[in-house]
Amino acid sequence: MSLAKRFQLHGIARLVQANLRRRLLRTLLTVGGVAAAVALFLLVESLSAGLDAALSGGESARTLIVYRQNRYCPQTSFLPQNEAARIAKIDGVESVLPVKVFLSNCRTSLDVVAFHGVPAGELFAARKIELIAGDRAEFERRPDAALVGRAFAARRGLKVGDPFRFNRLEVTVAGIFRSPEPIEESLVVTHLETLQRSAAIQQQGTVTQFEVKVRDPARARAVGEAIDAMLATSTAPTDTRSKLAFLESATAELREILAFGRLFGACCVVVMLVLVGNTVAMAVNERRAELAVLRTLGYRGSRLARLLLSESCVLSIGGGLLGTAAALLTIATTHLTLGVEGVMVTFALSPRLIVEGLLVAAAAGLVAAALPAWKTTRAPIPAALRGA
Repeated sequence: MSLAKRFQLHGIARLVQANLRRRLLRTLLTVGGVAAAVALFLLVESLSAGLDAALSGGESARTLIVYRQNRYCPQTSFLPQNEAARIAKIDGVESVLPVKVFLSNCRTSLDVVAFHGVPAGELFAARKIELIAGDRAEFERRPDAALVGRAFAARRGLKVGDPFRFNRLEVTVAGIFRSPEPIEESLVVTHLETLQRSAAIQQQGTVTQFEVKVRDPARARAVGEAIDAMLATSTAPTDTRSKLAFLESATAELREILAFGRLFGACCVVVMLVLVGNTVAMAVNERRAELAVLRTLGYRGSRLARLLLSESCVLSIGGGLLGTAAALLTIATTHLTLGVEGVMVTFALSPRLIVEGLLVAAAAGLVAAALPAWKTTRAPIPAALRGA
């Protein structure tokens, strides 16, 4: 870069700094408004990313969920536990895991507590979870022990050996696990018999659902139909679906909330445009005569346009950085999770989303300043000097 070019850029940078400091309160309010808009935009998109992750588990293709027919919530689904043996005999079935589910709330809400009661000896064979703290033998030995997903442990500040009590159910954390299935990391997994006999449930001999693994994913639908046909005349007829279809049905209400959230996010971008555009327009109006003097001294219109666009981008990108920091801090400290019907979705703010948020802020700054910059370069110098 030539010396003249560096001097020119340095001059523009000094003018931008001086102009933004001239009305410091207005500059800070604008940056704060942009930060709030970007933070809301990122939180909405991080919920969308978390929902996509929840529906993209690697075992979904060959996993079936056997549920009680015409039931919408785990608290209302009761299946005889002994049906697991009959399901296991169906051709194509690899394994059957009976699961008892206990939730703090079936409807969409923050910080849902979800217990899964499973046979302790079958857990690690049926689910690909990995202990990152604690002892598997301790969990299998103690009926009051529980394994806690790392997302739930972080949210509640739990560690191995801590007691955890919810409602009338109390367990001791024997281990913390991670899983390739993101939704499992927000669960508390305990012994099936313990959950069935707890004072909060008292439903011995029944489970909420069966998780069925099939040998060939291509035959999953046929196996599901065979299960429903076999249990159609039982006291508890079933509705068997693939895990992906089950999760999509369970999160339908959440997707409606997300659609509204995205509309709200779009409104935030519009507000950002109006806010930055109004600030730049006010600054240009106050400095009309000053800008005309610069044009008289030889500043070309393109250079003045770059000056105004630079000021706008500094406002928008500065607000974008502040909003991104706020979103990151919110997610890191609160471990936001939105749950519905036992499916927990964790807000996931990835580097790609952060870059997208900053690009949106920068684009808003450029678009907002385009019209004031164009008018400034086209205004007659004599009229601008008179303040007309």
